[in-house]
Amino acid sequence: MSRPRRRLLVAAVAVLLLAGCGGPDAAPPAAPAEPSAPAAPEPPPGASEASFVSLDALPDAVVAAIADASDRFGVPEAEVAVAGALRVVWSDGALGCPEDGTFYTQALVPGYLLTLEVEGRRVAYHGAEGGTPQFCAD
Repeated sequence: MSRPRRRLLVAAVAVLLLAGCGGPDAAPPAAPAEPSAPAAPEPPPGASEASFVSLDALPDAVVAAIADASDRFGVPEAEVAVAGALRVVWSDGALGCPEDGTFYTQALVPGYLLTLEVEGRRVAYHGAEGGTPQFCAD
């Protein structure tokens, strides 16, 4: 083998070896970050599915829940804050808040779950679609 060819071969091998220096554990170049949708929320007990919902979609329910929490806990309505809202499908007519000795419709019920914050404590209001929210004690 001639000297120039040998140098070329050595150079080619060196390039291949250097290209592999990253090894199999080397991290690939970072891809540009893409905005992602928030993960689907975990359904609350008594619900088969859940998704986020805008408070604008539940204006009457929000007003009713805030008024009830204000009366129930003896605080001004201005001190009751909405901490979250989910659209849910309740597993039955109990709307995720069954009472002992009560029988409920055994059918899926589209509805919502409102979480309010009152004096640093979170409280839940469950409702059927188009229905009045009901306080659900822990």
